[in-house]
Amino acid sequence: MLVAAIVALALYAAGWRRLRRRGRPDLAGAGRAALFAAGVVVVVLALVSPLDPVGEEYLLSGHMLQHLLLGDVGPVLIVLGLAGPLALFVVPRPVLRTVGRRRPLRAAARWITRPAVAVTVWIVVMAGWHLPVAFEYALAHRWAHDLEHATMLLAGLLVWLTILGAVPRHRLGAGRRAAIAVGLLAAGMVVSQTIFLSDPLYDVYIDQPERLFGLSPTADQVRAAMLMTTEQILTLGTAAGLLVWQHVDRAADVARAELAAARGREA
Repeated sequence: MLVAAIVALALYAAGWRRLRRRGRPDLAGAGRAALFAAGVVVVVLALVSPLDPVGEEYLLSGHMLQHLLLGDVGPVLIVLGLAGPLALFVVPRPVLRTVGRRRPLRAAARWITRPAVAVTVWIVVMAGWHLPVAFEYALAHRWAHDLEHATMLLAGLLVWLTILGAVPRHRLGAGRRAAIAVGLLAAGMVVSQTIFLSDPLYDVYIDQPERLFGLSPTADQVRAAMLMTTEQILTLGTAAGLLVWQHVDRAADVARAELAAARGREA
């Protein structure tokens, strides 16, 4: 993971410098670089910090925090730092040429970045991995746990590419992107409230003899659900609010322009 993070940061730094040398520092500002670096750091810390063993062995709330960092916080920061023309400078040219020349790869890239696909992947990943049978299987098998983390990161990147309008071919208006954010927030609420209202779901935490911080399985599970709810309100809820504001502002601009044109015709 550390090697992948170093490679990602190196590629970003090279593309960022190249774009600035092309005379477009407005598209490659220090703030964008800081956001991308922060996103990579969040993902790395979620996987290599003490949060990983704590979540695996002791606390569902720790595991939930890890999932939220991997599937939401890290991805939104990475997309904010990468979106726009800068992405074309960060991705290695051989990769761009290979994808551009091979129709199946182009088709796959177009398909997976469709809003409907991104939303479906996010909901399936978010709900599916929190089913007790899938959750505990992943904890018992390293390959499944790695797959769980990888799919959460992928799902997060896909939905934030959609919500932030970072894929030109599939860019939606602000109103539709706000609706997607609200829909995902609602889906996340179903998962979190199911966890919140249920008796302890996961045997690995129920049977844990060492109660870290003195939390009972029920109290730990309640905190996990509250973490999910709070984090998604802060990210998806904030995004929805900003997009609604943008949609209303644009609609007002159009209305004012049409009114001005009508008055001009009357004059």
